[in-house]
Amino acid sequence: MMNSIVDQADRLAAKRARTATALAIVFLGSQGGSFNAVKPPHLDWPFLLWVALLLVILMFGGGWFQGEALRAALNDETTRAHRRCAMAGGFVVALICGLFITVLNSFAPLETGLAVRVLITASVSAALLQFGKLERRALGDG
Repeated sequence: MMNSIVDQADRLAAKRARTATALAIVFLGSQGGSFNAVKPPHLDWPFLLWVALLLVILMFGGGWFQGEALRAALNDETTRAHRRCAMAGGFVVALICGLFITVLNSFAPLETGLAVRVLITASVSAALLQFGKLERRALGDG
């Protein structure tokens, strides 16, 4: 028997919520040990690609290879609200992190690339974690 669009969307939304949380944890873990490895003027392409991929996932939510009806069900009003809330939370974390970096910089000057990397890592991870949490809660999984 063929699953309905709603059943498929629920299943994919639950997978997306778990994936967002897992990606945030993996991203944080992978970046934690690499902050000291950044040497100027080094352009870290893997880091940039990681961040770009995570932002695309967060901003657009997936379902790209699904039909239009399933994609619409995956990106319903609740999901869009969760996405906005997560992005706002990531922004607040970026501001707090920026304040922390500014204070820290007055005691021990930081390399600009390192400061930006810390700020991006914290804000993107916070947004993904928030999105995953909101989606799991709405689905009754968290």
